[in-house]
Amino acid sequence: MSTMLMLGAPEAAAEAPAGDGGGDEYEAVEGIDRETIECQRSCEAVAARKTASDYEHIVWAYGVLWSLFAIYGLMLWRRGQRLQGDVASLQAKLGRS
Repeated sequence: MSTMLMLGAPEAAAEAPAGDGGGDEYEAVEGIDRETIECQRSCEAVAARKTASDYEHIVWAYGVLWSLFAIYGLMLWRRGQRLQGDVASLQAKLGRS
């Protein structure tokens, strides 16, 4: 019934009998021409391709973020090594005095 509403056939939905609402039964689509059905199928195909290409963008975004985190971690590690060297040289100077 919701398919009929989406495709612009509210009068067909109003005429449909009120069932138990199970939705497991097959209901034939009435009042929709083949051109409308083909248009809907082509729109759904475009949406499916768009969704598939969005997944690729998500993978690239995660890759870029992980690369940035790795570079930042490497910079922090190098800074820590440099600071340890500075502390060691200061301790050596203080020990000589």
